[in-house]
Amino acid sequence: MSREKLVRDTAYEIWEAEGRPEGRDSEHWRLAEERVGRGDAEQGKSKTATVPKGRSKKETADKPAAAKGRTKKAV
Repeated sequence: MSREKLVRDTAYEIWEAEGRPEGRDSEHWRLAEERVGRGDAEQGKSKTATVPKGRSKKETADKPAAAKGRTKKAV
């Protein structure tokens, strides 16, 4: 894989992990270049936290986990 593609993919992962903010592409590219330079991105995943699609880290942290197996009965 070319270095440019690796940087691009890493920058995209950073952008997604941060909740897809607008106007921070230069910062994400710079961070990606640093990670690729250190070798962090070459192992298939950069060191960004995984966040469900469409949700930011803040939204994920603020909401409690849903209780499994418990449903409310209609009365």
